[in-house]
Amino acid sequence: MKKKWIKRIILLVLIVLLVGFGIYKLVSKNNKGIKSQVNEVTENLNAYHMEANMEFHNGDDLREYLVKVSYKKDGSTPLFRVSLFDKGVNQEQIIIRNKNGVYVLTPALNQVYKFKGDWPLNGAKPYLYQSMLDVFKGKYELSKLKDGYVITSSPNYKNSPNWTKQEMKMTSQLKPIWVHIYDKDNNIAVKVTFIKVEFDPTFADNYFEVSDNMTQARSELTTPTTSTINDLPLYPTNAIISATLKEQSVIQVGDMTQHILTYEGEEAFTVVQHILESYDEMVITEVSGELIEIAGNVGILNTQQLIYEYNGVSYHIYSDKLTTSQLVELALGMEVVAVK
Repeated sequence: MKKKWIKRIILLVLIVLLVGFGIYKLVSKNNKGIKSQVNEVTENLNAYHMEANMEFHNGDDLREYLVKVSYKKDGSTPLFRVSLFDKGVNQEQIIIRNKNGVYVLTPALNQVYKFKGDWPLNGAKPYLYQSMLDVFKGKYELSKLKDGYVITSSPNYKNSPNWTKQEMKMTSQLKPIWVHIYDKDNNIAVKVTFIKVEFDPTFADNYFEVSDNMTQARSELTTPTTSTINDLPLYPTNAIISATLKEQSVIQVGDMTQHILTYEGEEAFTVVQHILESYDEMVITEVSGELIEIAGNVGILNTQQLIYEYNGVSYHIYSDKLTTSQLVELALGMEVVAVK
């Protein structure tokens, strides 16, 4: 009797080992196959146009965008055009990379910032196809479905360290369907749902030109929702920062009214804010610093300073105590009016 039990146990162990080995071989085969497919797609990626609905969740705050991404391979310079339309405030920002540099257009203000740098390939973007393909260069888990794949990975968004898990679904031809990003508590932080994916589209000769994009965007302007001078000052509300409001003041610089909020504590910082000015003629300003994306908008990061514009307000956040991710966290909470 004892020998029979031993034989059964040995048989059971062998079955488990064989099944495990079979699963391992299947996963390895799938991974090898998709990596070969990714390499082929990457080598032949000459142009694409994608549109998606994008959501950013920050506590109880939800921001919704319509994002349109266009890419064209043009010699040694990749051309990009990204339109980010904020549904909550009815405003659009356009980011263009062409042979002359990187430009951030705000059509409602007729304002352009010009940057140097390698945007958008200088860091992962949840809506960018190149960022999705880069996932396959690192560690990931692959689930094969009837209609495609789900790929799970640990994301690398350098200014959002709380984003700890990413899932993306693609068709069997590696067309993106959706991207979901989760925080450390497994709550959804970002959702990107693609509604249009087109490879090898044809773009007009002026498609990536700044002035033509501004002219077209301003001809399509609708009435935006913007803050007014009566709404200021606006206070940070969602950021977990070890600092308390010490002082607030108002100064006049020419025709500009600036509100200054000074916070003291272990993570002290200062916020200077004012209402943005619109221009009759397009104004291009060259800026130093790094272009970073903040929940569907953009900011300018300099040493110990983050400049962020949203909903008609310019914020300058200064601190020698805070990390970049903390500065971003502060910026995300600035649009909420606190106790007056």
